[in-house]
Amino acid sequence: MPIRKLFIALCLTFASVAAEADEWQSLDEIVASVERFVRQKTANLGGDINISVTRPDSRLHLGRCDRLEPWLPSGNKLWGRASVGVRCRAPAAWSIYVPVMVRVSAMALVATRPIGRGQLLEASDMQPQMRDLMQYQGGVLTAPEQAIGRTAINPIQPGEILRPELLRAALAIRQGQQVVLIAQGTGFKVSSEGVAMGNAAGGQVVAVKTRSGQIIKGIAKSEGVVEVYF
Repeated sequence: MPIRKLFIALCLTFASVAAEADEWQSLDEIVASVERFVRQKTANLGGDINISVTRPDSRLHLGRCDRLEPWLPSGNKLWGRASVGVRCRAPAAWSIYVPVMVRVSAMALVATRPIGRGQLLEASDMQPQMRDLMQYQGGVLTAPEQAIGRTAINPIQPGEILRPELLRAALAIRQGQQVVLIAQGTGFKVSSEGVAMGNAAGGQVVAVKTRSGQIIKGIAKSEGVVEVYF
């Protein structure tokens, strides 16, 4: 084949490939749209957010899209490994799922020494440290006032992150304790004394035996106070 004809053929081939490429959706744009979506959805998590988006297979050919629409499929949480859906409505119609990894690092309270079961936590039992929180979807404690005065449900090892499920709220009322029973209603408020029939943290219901022997249930408030509403 003469040089001129070969040159023309190659030019036509490259032009055809370029035209076809222009018809396909850019995978880089898909990755960018997913990353923007995840950053928007995780902006309120606090701490340092690290997002890794798996690029779709380069052999995937999707029609060019005017507007990419990321969404979070049911059952997925943007914490740890997850999938984000991306769909197109026009001019082509398609949808794919893109794997992502979301890591969150933030300051969390950790135990500074062994804490025994039933032990009341003090300020010296904890300190803040930067930790990877990916495996703690139930949340962690970040401020000392969230833990001081609570008791450990089970033993806690040094360096272990303090989480809500590891601690029991401090008791406001103890069984057998003399308490002030306050009854409130529309236009009246009276108080009397009684004996607590059980333990209760603030906000929990507790039964109180009055001087007359009547059993009344109320809400444990501050230390030694139970409120009953009518």
